[in-house]
Amino acid sequence: MLTITKKFEFAYAHLLPNYEGKCRNLHGHNAVLEVEVSGPPINRQNVYPTMVCDFGDLKGIVDTEIINKLDHKHLNDIMEYPTAETMCQWIWNRLFVVFGKRLERVRIYETSNSYAEVKR
Repeated sequence: MLTITKKFEFAYAHLLPNYEGKCRNLHGHNAVLEVEVSGPPINRQNVYPTMVCDFGDLKGIVDTEIINKLDHKHLNDIMEYPTAETMCQWIWNRLFVVFGKRLERVRIYETSNSYAEVKR
């Protein structure tokens, strides 16, 4: 099975009420999102028999479904508990509607060395 992965970046703000720690206060992150899709190759226009998904198509879908909704937003207005884990599941659920079982993995880096991930 072939897979492809595309990275995206966006900025967001959030706070974690009732959390014991500095994340209790309003703060921001520059997130890195990785989306991996798989499947038997799609013979796009009967020209590219090994293409799993056009990277441009993947970008358009993720931009529309995720980036445009989260970039430069206060995530507490979008989800009740905007932890990295909640965000990752929220992103997975939205993209699964589009990709179904072709969606393999969603990984979101809250910092350069900390991430949450959902895998099929």
